[in-house]
Amino acid sequence: MKRSVDAAKNRATKAMGRREFLLAALGTSGLASSYLRRQVSSLRASTALSPAIDTTSSSETVKELVTPNIDFFIRNHFRIPTISEEKWHLEIGGMVAKPLKLSYSDLLLTSSVRRPLTLECAGNLSGGGGVSTAVWSGLPLEALLKQAGVQAGATTVVFHGADSGEGEGVPQGTHFARAIPMEKAMDPTTVLAYEMNGAPLPPEHGFPLRALVSGWYGMDSVKWLTRIEISREPFKGYFQQELYVAVKSNGERQTITRMRVNSKFLRPLTDEEILVKAYRIEGIAWAGENKVSKVELRFDGNGAWRPAVLGASPVALVWTPWSYAWSVPHPGPYTLEVRATDDEGNAQPMVRDPDRKDDYELNASRRISVNVRW
Repeated sequence: MKRSVDAAKNRATKAMGRREFLLAALGTSGLASSYLRRQVSSLRASTALSPAIDTTSSSETVKELVTPNIDFFIRNHFRIPTISEEKWHLEIGGMVAKPLKLSYSDLLLTSSVRRPLTLECAGNLSGGGGVSTAVWSGLPLEALLKQAGVQAGATTVVFHGADSGEGEGVPQGTHFARAIPMEKAMDPTTVLAYEMNGAPLPPEHGFPLRALVSGWYGMDSVKWLTRIEISREPFKGYFQQELYVAVKSNGERQTITRMRVNSKFLRPLTDEEILVKAYRIEGIAWAGENKVSKVELRFDGNGAWRPAVLGASPVALVWTPWSYAWSVPHPGPYTLEVRATDDEGNAQPMVRDPDRKDDYELNASRRISVNVRW
């Protein structure tokens, strides 16, 4: 046990420095910049079963591109489970040659990886606070699956969390579980994380272990992991088939997975008063498994889209800062609109697809109103 505690303490002292993060996440283009001092709106999400997200007051902000743990958005369906690290185990079973049962100490003594990753809630409103970035430490899921010996024909990996409860339409005793395809599970960027920004996972973020399914919406990054099940059958759990599903007016249903290209303003804020003729608009954009290729703005819903300046060479899986030097032509009210495009040509739509009957993948271009007076 002492080795476990010592290992945890050692890992907790290895918080990634600002320079290391910038080199890893944003390239070496010299973003020793004001972006790290700007405000990123934070969110505390509802713990009710409803997929609605409750944002905090605008005074709660994050001042780094890496979101501090206390400000990272929270989205849970049930109460946070109380877990003892001494009694907790992770089991890997199903279609494997050698089922595994790992303790918390076992995890801490394995070779780890550390990488920045942006997570977004599938129900995040356009321009909303349900998106954050942290530097995560853990081990690639691929390594454990190879150790367990996945059998031929297995296609599905199911993450089972310790949280459970009931609500409207939820069968009594249902626990949170989601499944991903084997191909995504074997991707080196799919990680089982036990640290967040250099410290052990906070309870609200999945202590002692959570999945991190890179570039996919946050519901697949299951918290409080207790069991990983390997199967050849499609998973039919409640949160796989009833929630987090794209629904069209003709009844067609499709499970939601990959994050869509999206963006938001950091400054100005909605209804802000601007008192200068030259104003620097700033924001962030992200594109899941793809890279952001461009960010554009327009004013008052007309005229040409104007290119923003990207703050660094975009990389997949991590958000990218952008800015625009606005020379304000005259005082008065303005509507500012932003849209991002990824490296496959996917752009944020102007409006929500009217054929969609669900509340997910809300990535229409963001509009805010401001008032300029001199």
